[in-house]
Amino acid sequence: MKRLQLPALFLCSFVAACGTSANDGSDVDTSDRDPRCVAACPETMPQYDGVGPVCNATSRVQCLDECEARIAGVPTICQSCLLENSCFDPGGCFGVDQGGSCDQSTCTLTSEFGTCSYRTDDQAGRIACLKVVDPRREVACTPSYQPTTKCATVCP
Repeated sequence: MKRLQLPALFLCSFVAACGTSANDGSDVDTSDRDPRCVAACPETMPQYDGVGPVCNATSRVQCLDECEARIAGVPTICQSCLLENSCFDPGGCFGVDQGGSCDQSTCTLTSEFGTCSYRTDDQAGRIACLKVVDPRREVACTPSYQPTTKCATVCP
């Protein structure tokens, strides 16, 4: 082996061995998955770094498996219908709200994780509060699809 290859090989081995501890679905290999299912089961990305739940890798793999089973062996138009209005999100299809209130100058957010207040004109303060009341965490997510009866006219 050449001298230049050894450091590169060592570095690649080190990076592969260490990896990351993230289980947020970003490490799921989707290269051999149906692109429609990859779109229906996306990696979840919170709007702000360090804020909000993300679907874990196990949930994403289950979503991909369920999606591919759902569309296996049926015509393309049926597949499209079966995946229409699908949802895979840590907050469900309608999102998650933190409790809170605002007056003329201050907002207060409350959740199971705590309470935090910020000035209404302070975006950085708002994000800091969100990190308190809605910290980034990995959660199990469940996909949802429209009922198959809605596709009866295009599915055999």
